[in-house]
Amino acid sequence: MVVGATAALIGWSLVADGKTPVAVVSGALAALATMFVPPLLAALRPARTAHKGGPDSSRVFGAVPRVAWHFQNRPAEVRALRRALKGQGRAALVALAGQRGVGKSQLAAAYARQCAEDGYDLVAWLNAEGGPTAELALLAEHVGLRSGADQMPHELATAVTRWLSEGRRGRQLVVFDNVDDPDDVAPYLPGPGGATVLITSNRQEFAAMPGVAVVPVGLFSSEQGRRFLREATGLADSPDAGEVGEQLGWLPLGLAQAAAYIVRNKLAYRRYLEALDGQSLDATLRRQAGTDHPGVLKATQLSVAGLVADDPSGDSVRLLTVLALLSADGISRELLVAGADALGLAGGVGRALDLLAGASLVTLGGAVEDERGRDRVVVAVHRLTARVIRHLATGADTTPPLADAVAAATEMLDRLTDHLPYAQVAQRRAEVDELVAHILTLHGHVAEPSPLLLIQLLWAARALRSAGDVARALALSERLLTDRERVLGADHPDTLIARSDLALTYETTGRVELAVVLLEQVLADSERALGPDHPDTLTSRNDLATAYVSVGRTAEAIPLHEQTLADRERVLGPDHRGTLTSRNNLAHAYASAGRMTEALTLHEQVLADSERILGPDHPDTLISRSNVAYVYVATGRAAQVIPLHEQTLAERERILGNDHPDTLTSRNNLAHAYMSAGRITDAIALHEHTLAERERILGNDHPDTLTSRNNLAHAYTSAGRTAQGITLYEQTLAECERTLGPEHSATRTVRANLAAARATTRG
Repeated sequence: MVVGATAALIGWSLVADGKTPVAVVSGALAALATMFVPPLLAALRPARTAHKGGPDSSRVFGAVPRVAWHFQNRPAEVRALRRALKGQGRAALVALAGQRGVGKSQLAAAYARQCAEDGYDLVAWLNAEGGPTAELALLAEHVGLRSGADQMPHELATAVTRWLSEGRRGRQLVVFDNVDDPDDVAPYLPGPGGATVLITSNRQEFAAMPGVAVVPVGLFSSEQGRRFLREATGLADSPDAGEVGEQLGWLPLGLAQAAAYIVRNKLAYRRYLEALDGQSLDATLRRQAGTDHPGVLKATQLSVAGLVADDPSGDSVRLLTVLALLSADGISRELLVAGADALGLAGGVGRALDLLAGASLVTLGGAVEDERGRDRVVVAVHRLTARVIRHLATGADTTPPLADAVAAATEMLDRLTDHLPYAQVAQRRAEVDELVAHILTLHGHVAEPSPLLLIQLLWAARALRSAGDVARALALSERLLTDRERVLGADHPDTLIARSDLALTYETTGRVELAVVLLEQVLADSERALGPDHPDTLTSRNDLATAYVSVGRTAEAIPLHEQTLADRERVLGPDHRGTLTSRNNLAHAYASAGRMTEALTLHEQVLADSERILGPDHPDTLISRSNVAYVYVATGRAAQVIPLHEQTLAERERILGNDHPDTLTSRNNLAHAYMSAGRITDAIALHEHTLAERERILGNDHPDTLTSRNNLAHAYTSAGRTAQGITLYEQTLAECERTLGPEHSATRTVRANLAAARATTRG
């Protein structure tokens, strides 16, 4: 007979940022029989709708740009776009091609907004600069296509491309904005009959791609440009207005900056031309910017120079330089305001933004607010403008220099990430994704990242891992380790933390043996470089001992945990959070070795200490409460278990949210308690619900999902629904063999459970 058992929750004590020790809590997988899959950090995949707002905003993905200042209708381009869409049939692949700054994104955004107003089932705006894979992966999560914890971004991108190719899913529009390389986007274009696709790019190669209709988006005509200048400045048309247009190549971006400068400084066109002529143009900037109209670069330089004159405090230029270092998608105004103290703006964000928007150096996108009344405006700098700003900031006498702007941006992100705990990634997933994008973009603009920026990279890796985006988390963890080894050295404490973090990411994917090897190396390096009593060394010892438990090496784990607990009590004190963690983990090791009396005594002590020191609502306290309930199940005290699990579940739903992995674990544990009490019908219903939620949030291949599937199979067989149980066991075994390997402990457990279920049908 297969006996159900629910694994304890293990607390990992980590130094999260090289500054202060914090506890990162992870839940071991609940399992049947002896199925103990390694303890995992939080793994969630809630749908991500970025900067939502506007018409039925749940169907809009991404930040669709708002209408530009004095937006000019482009009747020729609009007619060409409509012809192309109509000529392609129900779905179309249309590329809006033209040089930077001609208004391609504005034309696409106008069409996207109209589709949203017309009730399209999906309107997705994807930033494809540098390749569309990452954005497509997030879109796949948004529509619920993630099926595995370790799916790589390109796999998710391929999955959502197939999904978009299915015409039965209603009217869908996908915009790939600012495509650098047609070859990057070509594999991800939906097939005929699927979604309508718009592409904006300054590349002409799309004309040669089969199935793609190209709509050229050119410069303003003289008539359009003159009308724009007349409406924006309030000045009458004149030959000088025509000369301004000629100097700027009738490029909409340049005309907008010129008009804003003219209005702000109350200039005639001739005076503006004189000021423009006084701007010298750096040959390097002209080459990097990639525009055929150097007057536009001069216009940006002149606009920045105007800011210096209009704003002696330097706030607007300082803010503009920081914005030019962040993601091209822009930053939520809400986040910008929240992190503004780090930027040292004497007059605050609001006044600086007013000046930048008035100078047409930033644009505002997204919705004014969401359905809850929260600010959803996105502040962005045009890519061409951002290049000019970053180049200007490298000048010898520039204020602020680029290095200062990088430091300010890093400090701002540090403050924002400090206020987003890992326990809240379920409720704040869109914010996590945005912060990760800013951190990665900023990292890409510096040759040698500062230690604080590397701390932000560590936060990004951990946040993605906590959010279940294991593939990106693994890539970031590997990049972080490489950077820290190069910048700080192999034995620096922060490098050791990065190495340990990489091991924990391996563990998240079920690659526990690999994690053990790496953690053994980290412990040896920590003892040598830091000494045996250093808090980081104690953390490494704790992590290795816990990993030993995960792979069944309890004989090695228990003395290592006992040593770590004694050392932490001596070095940190009996009430330190790390000491509580060690006490908890030793109790779990005792339970794994069958020493239930010792485990229960220690778990009850940890719970009492946690309630006294951390409070009854602290996540660690909830973990301790769940651990006590686990041992109650194992010792046959089922009457005490169910109220304890029900209390823990209710508190986790209130504190962590319904989609947090610890909440899902509590549901699983309560279902198991129902099984132990003979309430099989209740257990099956709750296991089915938990499995569905884990499939939705974690994916079909996540170890927790496999555990839920295994547990439901056991519940079916216990209820006499043996055929259903065997079928589910067979499915789970195949998935375990594929994702974890044939000799993984979880795989062996499912195999044994399947054999036991089959035996009941024969005997």
